[in-house]
Amino acid sequence: MKKITIKTVFMMFGSILLLLIEAPVTLAVETEDRCWHFNLNLAYGSRILNGELIKKNALTDNIFGSLMTTGDAMNVGTSYSPMVAVGAQYKRWGVSLNYMPTAFNGLGSAIVDLGGSSTGIRAQTALNTDINIRMLLGNVYYNLIQTPHSMFGIGAGLGQTAIDLEIIPAIGDALIYKGDQPFGFLSLYMSNTYKQFIYGFNLNGISATFDGAKVDFSDYKVTLGYRVLNSQVKCDIIGGYRMVNFAMDLESGRNVLNTDVTLEGPFMGVNLIY
Repeated sequence: MKKITIKTVFMMFGSILLLLIEAPVTLAVETEDRCWHFNLNLAYGSRILNGELIKKNALTDNIFGSLMTTGDAMNVGTSYSPMVAVGAQYKRWGVSLNYMPTAFNGLGSAIVDLGGSSTGIRAQTALNTDINIRMLLGNVYYNLIQTPHSMFGIGAGLGQTAIDLEIIPAIGDALIYKGDQPFGFLSLYMSNTYKQFIYGFNLNGISATFDGAKVDFSDYKVTLGYRVLNSQVKCDIIGGYRMVNFAMDLESGRNVLNTDVTLEGPFMGVNLIY
């Protein structure tokens, strides 16, 4: 699967503006007289794990590492878990908090370097994998365009990913890691309504060094929905697709785990707006 880069995301900016101009909205009117708005988003989704993991010893291993495996080879199946987001907005300024836990486990395989008299030879071995990831994103945003039917804006935020993993091969040393990785990110988003139908997207991303670790992070979410309640309290039934890319190096003792993984899958839920 070809990976989407941050550069590609922001090259889409011009196309997004064209979409907004063609959207069925009136851009000259503010949303409502009320200054404050509150939002609660509850969704449930499935996610698969793609990408690769390479374990290296910082002192002795070459660029190929001593253990290599992929999302398919780990055979960890599909993760089912909720996604929760809350937000508050004053006029055009807003804040949001997004939480997404994910867990994978399974029996698969990996390629490892053999030791002793077999040094230099690689072999396939059984692999027991247990991964738990809890991602929390906090964002401050500003609506550049805000009408009764459309929002388009930018933002910036801080995130933290808590990672607990155990990678235990039948041959070779186990890799056990537990830690948190903080990072910052930029965001771009749009939401439109046409009659009772809703469509939008949200993009988060960064490529930078945080707390001594190089982090490449991107988060893409496309949402479709239908408004079932349109009064002072609004209720939308929503569905969509989310893809989170994470590339970073995790240090555990003298070992380094090069991770380049993607969590992706569909979701469904409800969105409440007051």
